[in-house]
Amino acid sequence: MDVKHISACVPAHGHPIIPFPASASGCQGTSLMDVLMTLTIASLLLGIGIPGFQSYLASSQLVSSTNLLSGSLALARSEAVKRNRHVVICKSRDQQNCTTAGSWRQGWIIFEDRLPNRERDENEPLIFAKSRLPDALRLDYAAFRSSNFIAFRATGITKTNGTFTLCYHQDAHSARALILSKSGRVRFSRTRADGRPLRCPEEE
Repeated sequence: MDVKHISACVPAHGHPIIPFPASASGCQGTSLMDVLMTLTIASLLLGIGIPGFQSYLASSQLVSSTNLLSGSLALARSEAVKRNRHVVICKSRDQQNCTTAGSWRQGWIIFEDRLPNRERDENEPLIFAKSRLPDALRLDYAAFRSSNFIAFRATGITKTNGTFTLCYHQDAHSARALILSKSGRVRFSRTRADGRPLRCPEEE
């Protein structure tokens, strides 16, 4: 019986070649040096690409969450006017009821406050519910009155003004704010209402 032997090819530069099945044209293969060079280049590209992707992801999460919150505030205001009733937006853990614990990052709800008592009671319609934000985001609300809810009257105005602050982790450079006025309107800002730099909410 004939026994075929596959031997490593040695090119002119002297590095052994990892053999592959030979073709009629001769020995084919990839040298160990070629493999190491490819791995080195790949690791460098990953090192450059991963931070860039993380930065893109952070920016994308911040933008989408800011837009969603702004849209939620606009929805609450418009529903108050349309229904001619008080409408409340409040932070919520279970997306059914308001809570006074934790930050707004855990989510929020919008409901028609028929009593009104700033709490969602039985048979009060739930208009919108938002679940928890991504873990990397920080969101909180500071106001002169309660920071747990915002109540819109049938005229679309509120009793107080305040500022929502969003950050990616504790990165103050990523901080952005939504400033709510008593008229019920919202504006975007990269500083506080008084012009001071934004501060990221504390870690939970």
